[in-house]
Amino acid sequence: MKKFYIKKIKFIATSLLFISVLSTYSQCLMDTEFSKSNPKRDLRGAFLASVFSLDWPTNRTATPAVQQAELVAILDNLKTNGYNTVFLQVRSEGDAMYPSTIEPWSQWLTGTQGLAPNPIWDPLAFAVTEAHNRGLELHAWLNPYRVQTSSVVTYPRAVNHVVNENPSWIMTATRTDLSTNNIRIMDPGIPNVRAHIVQVVQEIANNYNLDGIHFDDYFYFGPATASAYGMLASPNNQDAASYSANNPDGLTLTNWRRDNTNKMIASVYDAIQTINSVSNKNIIFGVSPFGIWKSGTPAGISGQSSYNDLFCDPIAWLQAGKVDYIAPQLYWEITGSHDYIALSKWWNDQAKLYNKQLYLSQGIYRLRTASGNWTITEIQNQIIQNRVANMDATFGQIFYQYKDIKNNEKAINTTLNSAQFKYKSFAPPILGKDAICPNVPKNFKFVGTTLTWDTPDAASDGDLPIKYVVYAFNSASEAITNKDDGSKIIDIVVGNELVVTQIMKDTKYFVVTSLDKNNNEAGNFNSTLGNPDFDITNKSFLVYPNSFENQFEIEFFKPISNNLTVAIYDPTGKQVWKQDFGFSNSKITIAPTYLSKGIYFAKISFENGTSESFKIIKQ
Repeated sequence: MKKFYIKKIKFIATSLLFISVLSTYSQCLMDTEFSKSNPKRDLRGAFLASVFSLDWPTNRTATPAVQQAELVAILDNLKTNGYNTVFLQVRSEGDAMYPSTIEPWSQWLTGTQGLAPNPIWDPLAFAVTEAHNRGLELHAWLNPYRVQTSSVVTYPRAVNHVVNENPSWIMTATRTDLSTNNIRIMDPGIPNVRAHIVQVVQEIANNYNLDGIHFDDYFYFGPATASAYGMLASPNNQDAASYSANNPDGLTLTNWRRDNTNKMIASVYDAIQTINSVSNKNIIFGVSPFGIWKSGTPAGISGQSSYNDLFCDPIAWLQAGKVDYIAPQLYWEITGSHDYIALSKWWNDQAKLYNKQLYLSQGIYRLRTASGNWTITEIQNQIIQNRVANMDATFGQIFYQYKDIKNNEKAINTTLNSAQFKYKSFAPPILGKDAICPNVPKNFKFVGTTLTWDTPDAASDGDLPIKYVVYAFNSASEAITNKDDGSKIIDIVVGNELVVTQIMKDTKYFVVTSLDKNNNEAGNFNSTLGNPDFDITNKSFLVYPNSFENQFEIEFFKPISNNLTVAIYDPTGKQVWKQDFGFSNSKITIAPTYLSKGIYFAKISFENGTSESFKIIKQ
């Protein structure tokens, strides 16, 4: 039998896994997904509603400490269940879940509109910090025009609330079957209203390290019915005066209303871009419009629409480049006149046409018995639809509402964690934003089973990595060919270390990449990455024969005078054989006769705490 002679080296306590020392050259990773079924660039978001105490804070009279603890628990839960983005409602009806010089404190935070929390604190700043500490992105979710919700008409409005300061701005939406519980909105046709909204956005964007600003779909209201709120029809419409005073181009009423919303969206977008430029921020802006653009588009789709009933035109926003992404609310099943597949594909194609990105707002609240009694399969099939090959402008989904994640409605967490959300992901870079890649992390090493690295130098735009993606591959070649495989991500971390299992340390090939504030990813995947120790090089012993039939020998260059243990693992990391040896000798015989044919990993653990690993083949 041929012996394999191996060069003698000194025993070391650190891992024998070779980790390539990556250069500081920033190689930006922008390839297409390895597999759309396991995408690594996949926004997984949740709408966290504050209005009506729906999601947070559930107790608006609780102490700040209690509300903070509840929010931390929510963020932990989202991270545990594979989400990477939070859309926190911070302005639901002309109020503020943060200290504002423009609008009053929200009654959904303190129980009384205009009443500051005691002791004073900043919920938005707290949310941003705690989300970022967990590697989650935080978007501030605002309702732009709404100043009163339908079921809340009795609580007193603060002196500085818009309904008191500017009553001429206010319109009321009614229902034909109700005489109370009206919705109130600011008139979008008044230029000062649009300016007010821009000022609110500027205050938030200037003062907080946000990842995004997000608008809900409350714009105008269509015709009033017995089931839907709406405005009075012309000529008795409430915006008749503003239409007369602010229509220099002589547009029809419907086109004028749509133009007002277009102007507001454009002004908000432009204001955010200015702040980004001046302050080196990367705040993105997106909207969740009603899911049908026009009834009849695409073919087979019918019902209320954004264009004709809510007087907003999301396609115009895409065409003008005034949103970074669009997230239409598709809270319907895969069937019928509101078919999810038909609508999602149509929205995908519009986003692609204008070089924008699409996220789908999905109604997981429909899992509840009283809200549709959907099966969990419906949600799974919608996510699968989001990931099919021709959904090439679609990069994730946002779930409404968090309550159903909290309650694990119909085992949604359990199910997705074993399937569609099994592997971790990060939100994709936004097209047209910061495209300068961060530098790659430096000085990889193991300390015990802790993989560590150093923060690299700032990139040319001054940005440091925000977080890091850690991959584990089965071979060096796989690290090259499968670098965009989301199933190879073992964690996305904020700090500079990650504890792994001993078997992963012994058998895997690791890559760590950097993500900046726009989720530009930088890292080196190359042929030097790997573990030559598995190939029986640079060891202090011989292994022969390799491959073996019934047994093999381990022969040490120096006699071993204390105890050691040999363990054998299958490719999944499961220990399949183990034996302790206590002797003063230079050779031992390993006879795992019951192993089936295949590749295994063997690990020698010495009494002094060091260990060595190698690959062995059973023939």
